[in-house]
Amino acid sequence: MNATVSLVISILIFFLIMRGQLRGMQKPLKKSGIPLLLPILYISTSLFQLLDPTMHIQREQVIISLLLGLVISVPLILTTNFEIRGNGELFIKRSRIVFVLLIVIFALRFVFVANYKLIDPSTLGFMCNLITLSYVTVWRLVSFMKFRSLIHHKSLSTRA
Repeated sequence: MNATVSLVISILIFFLIMRGQLRGMQKPLKKSGIPLLLPILYISTSLFQLLDPTMHIQREQVIISLLLGLVISVPLILTTNFEIRGNGELFIKRSRIVFVLLIVIFALRFVFVANYKLIDPSTLGFMCNLITLSYVTVWRLVSFMKFRSLIHHKSLSTRA
């Protein structure tokens, strides 16, 4: 997969994630919370890059990418919360910090890719996508658990 296709896919995924965040702040989340997990599905499509015969990724590169994604997920986890609004429905709590973090992460990725020339472009693109997949997966799974915990707490408080 060439760099242009990787860039287009990344931009598309970025806008889908941003749209989901915005929608979650404006519309109540479904009780299942499944929409919180959809970005993981969107980004997992980047794993198709593994089918590219020109890409040669090493185990160390995979481990570094996964660890970087884990580190990047921490501020996103800390700034993503949920709230019950007047009608008793759950929403993603409004936070400009989440949007700023996502934009900064996305911008840094492209600065890094444009300036890092020690790894071939297809491998570097895959590493960036793997970083994205790992931070989005951790961030959204923890967000889903926070959401489910609040749903559970809400149902317990309405019974009492």
